[in-house]
Amino acid sequence: MPTTPVHQKVDIFTRSEGAALKGVGILLIATHNLAHCLGATGYDCNEFNFEQESTDALFHFLLHPGQSILIQLSTLLGYCGIYAFLFISAFGLVRKYEQGTTKMPAPHIFVWQHYTKLFKLMFFALISAILAVWLVNSSKLPSISDCVAQALMVTNWLKPPYSHVFPGPYWFFGLMIELYIIYRLVLYVPRDGAAWRKWLLPLLFIAATVTPQILLRNAGREMIYLRYNFFVAGLTFSAGMLVARYGGIPRMGKWAWAGVFAVASVAFILMQATPVTWILSSLVVTVAMIALVKTFSATVMRPFVWVGGISSFLFVIHPVIRTFALYFGNGISNHLLVLIYTIVAILAAVAYRRFLTAIHWK
Repeated sequence: MPTTPVHQKVDIFTRSEGAALKGVGILLIATHNLAHCLGATGYDCNEFNFEQESTDALFHFLLHPGQSILIQLSTLLGYCGIYAFLFISAFGLVRKYEQGTTKMPAPHIFVWQHYTKLFKLMFFALISAILAVWLVNSSKLPSISDCVAQALMVTNWLKPPYSHVFPGPYWFFGLMIELYIIYRLVLYVPRDGAAWRKWLLPLLFIAATVTPQILLRNAGREMIYLRYNFFVAGLTFSAGMLVARYGGIPRMGKWAWAGVFAVASVAFILMQATPVTWILSSLVVTVAMIALVKTFSATVMRPFVWVGGISSFLFVIHPVIRTFALYFGNGISNHLLVLIYTIVAILAAVAYRRFLTAIHWK
């Protein structure tokens, strides 16, 4: 009896859906990185450490929503956009080097290729960020050593890392270099590799990254140090690899995916209640973002795909625009400021991409 289309399995997402997922992720990140500087909640997010006050504030705002609810949610939860990129990065590595036609280079060449790619993307944006701070508030200029550490992408290793990263979001580059090294040396499985390695290595990586976080969940600075490094990526990066290697999913309609989005979103919110479930919630919010993209119509999908196409440029340039937004934003409502900042950041990302293309720097 032939299999009906309803029961056929399809890939986790199409190329367009993958681009849209990056679009969702970068918009969450960019808006969060301004929103959390506006003081709309009185608390910062639980990105690197679990603070009960931040969790209590989240539940309070959800139970008593006001006119600032979007800014408050962006402040407390927008950082979760990074998980979309961790998932996509792992998925892409497997598809390119394990299942595609691209030959895997030697470890040192692989790491160097990815380091130079990130360096070229970051270099002029980093200089622009330094100039922006110099123009509006020279007292906050980073030290030369911090700039060098950022160029080398090792700010994650400095203690405490939050005192050395400049401009803030660029800590993610150091995290990606760590993951590239770990993937090439430990997690990569060639086509003719043992089948058990394809599932066991990601599971071991999850155990190696999640267990220390659970043990140090109340340790404060040590927990922050872990999550500025590859430990924060264990669940979603491993999920990306496993989905790429085994990723057939049932074919479902948009309403079914809307149900998955709703359930995953509620579960993610509830998981913010305790330190252990908070640590595990990154996987659930990733499922929610994938499900959200699956609900998009062609019309809705199109702008997110386009933003996803410039996501790397938007990531490096939005901190520059944030500096000016915070300096010139006095007297503007938070919602209008975030809207103007987002539009300007997108336009700046387009200009930055054209600039790098014009000088053949990409």
